Amino acid sequence: MAMRVLAVTCAIAIASRTAAADRIGVVASPGRAGVATAMAAAAGAMPDVLAEARAVRAGGAVPIATLEQFRHVREQIDEAWRAYLRVQLDFAQSRLASARTSAESLVALPGGAALYADAALRLGAVLGHAGRVAESQAILSLALALDPERPITLAEFSPDIVSAVDAVRTLTHPTRDVQLTTEPPGAQIAVDGKDLGKSPVTAPLAIGQHVVVARMPLFHARAQAFAVDDSTGTVALDLDRDDEWTRLAVGPEAGMADAQTQALTDATIRYADLDGVVLVAATDRSGGPTLLVQRCAGLPARCTAIVEIGYTDATGLPAAAREAWAAVRAADLRYPPSVFGDSRLTGPRVVHHCEWCRSPWLWGGVGAAAVVGTIVIIAVATASKPPPIVGVNPGSF
Repeated sequence: MAMRVLAVTCAIAIASRTAAADRIGVVASPGRAGVATAMAAAAGAMPDVLAEARAVRAGGAVPIATLEQFRHVREQIDEAWRAYLRVQLDFAQSRLASARTSAESLVALPGGAALYADAALRLGAVLGHAGRVAESQAILSLALALDPERPITLAEFSPDIVSAVDAVRTLTHPTRDVQLTTEPPGAQIAVDGKDLGKSPVTAPLAIGQHVVVARMPLFHARAQAFAVDDSTGTVALDLDRDDEWTRLAVGPEAGMADAQTQALTDATIRYADLDGVVLVAATDRSGGPTLLVQRCAGLPARCTAIVEIGYTDATGLPAAAREAWAAVRAADLRYPPSVFGDSRLTGPRVVHHCEWCRSPWLWGGVGAAAVVGTIVIIAVATASKPPPIVGVNPGSF
């Protein structure tokens, strides 16, 4: 059922994606009010796609490549089962073992545990048919633990498989205390679908095969198959940081490395389901406030060159945004996303507080004073001669 729900969700997403063309979003660096709104209005884009991408990612969305992995494992299982029905036991066993290994990384995802359990169930059936009873029972026990609600009936399986599964349900196994640790510690631990708490945690586990899943915010969930026997004391898992989730959670920052900007841009386009994104940052240049803008599209994202557009004050921001969008809209996508680490954004900021400094009357007066000073110097230096006549055009200042 979980796999069917996942497939339907994917189909709906693809259908809605096809119907809604040219979805564009804006990702703006923090620090200046109104920039994202002005850019969104100019480009006909959504101003806060980061929030949408975060919500979709938090809801368990996965990349298309991961869905392809689900499909690949399903095909392996079906191919192996057809071989088993033709009594090609060696081929069926090899394919099912490979499918179960491939499905291990999917156990932490919706539908992943059921897929792994199906591969294990059928592998256990094949091993039982081959006379390897102990291995068959261990694998069947794991399949039942991961998907206890799965019906095992004569409508799908032969009587000997149904009987073997029923026999496994009645088995009891001795347990052993096992400590489960993660690096970093504090991850939520589940074994065979049952939550055990945060790592490090010690729990009594039955002798036999198990699957542990560790989850922690801002890290990739990790699933690992393991076996418990009399010598098992500790099972350790190393968690990898989830760069996409980290960048979505933190958002854009001045001085971001290009690799971080790439991760943020790709994750935003992927999870907000966009055709493209406009990256915009606001800074201060010697001429006044300035927008730095890139348009990006594709996965991995490629972008236009960075466009710089200056404006006088907040009233000029909408016009500057329109001009920036006109410049990047038709430009070629050749470069990686890099605007948030651009030196114009990370360098010393110019503060424009002195209105008198930009006054033409002030600079006219300064020019006139400079000319008068020059006349005085010349007069002193040439006191025995008539002073020269110097004409000054105030408009030049």
